[in-house]
Formats: sequence, structure tokens, C-alpha cells
Amino acid sequence: MNYNHLDEAQKLPIKKELEEAASMCGGVNFFLQMIEEIREEKPKALLNKAATFHYSKGKIIWTKSIFNDTLSILFDAIRNEERNGDILKDVPTKEYKKIMNMMRTLKPVSLTVMPKEGTELSIDILDTREPKKTKVSLMFKTLFFYNIDFAKTVLLGK
Repeated sequence: MNYNHLDEAQKLPIKKELEEAASMCGGVNFFLQMIEEIREEKPKALLNKAATFHYSKGKIIWTKSIFNDTLSILFDAIRNEERNGDILKDVPTKEYKKIMNMMRTLKPVSLTVMPKEGTELSIDILDTREPKKTKVSLMFKTLFFYNIDFAKTVLLGK
């Protein structure tokens, strides 16, 4: 997603959501530092079998272990959502079942960011507010998928 190509009506809820999350995590700098540490983790932070990721200013825990197959299907689904506006749009029949299984697996999973200073922040991986229109939540994509420049642009206005 290119934040600069969005109109003001689309930018406002994104900016509000990220600013709220940053304030809960102790401020913009702590939030950006957390994202950078998540990105530096090899293998991916979400693949930790203990379902915990420690960063310098706190930790992130999630309710269920996530495996590499599920994570790669999720990232492919995010790419499809970015291109077509929907996770399942224009998906080959072979891939449809895999994506549906991934969605069933990740629907109940939520992440909790627990900063040393600040308030706990709960993040769902999948946004199911609209029936028959499941999306990957913006906060999840910001933390684990989008380039760090997206969060910097939104929060710092660069």
C-alpha cells in the first residue's frame, strides 16, 4: 500500500489507528524500534514455537504457534489482497482451499504487545468485521508485512 497515493478520507483512519498503537507502545520511536526489531529477527518472529517475541522495550505474545507453511500462505494472501482488494479474489481453485484453511487456523489467533512502559495492545491477524469479506488487519500488516517506511510515513509525515 502506498500511503501517499491515498486520499485524505482513506489516510485519516490509518493515521489514527497507527498513532493510537504507537502511543500505547510508549511513543512513536518505541513503536518504530519494535517494528525494526521484528524485521531483523531471523527466522521470522512469528515462527517462534513458544509464541513469544522479546524486543528491547517489551514482548509480543500470541495465542497459538504459527508454522512456516501457514505464514507463507498468509503472506501470499496479503499480496493478493494488496493487488486485488480481497484475499480470495482471482485465486486459483487449488490455492483456495489452502487459503481457507489458513484463515480458519489464524482467525482465533490474536497478538498482544506488552511494552515495559505503556499499555497492552491487542491485535487480531484477520479482520472479520464485514461478513464474507475477511481481510488481514492493518496493524498486523504494518508490524509484519509492510516496509518500515510505511509506518514512518504515516506517523512522521515524511
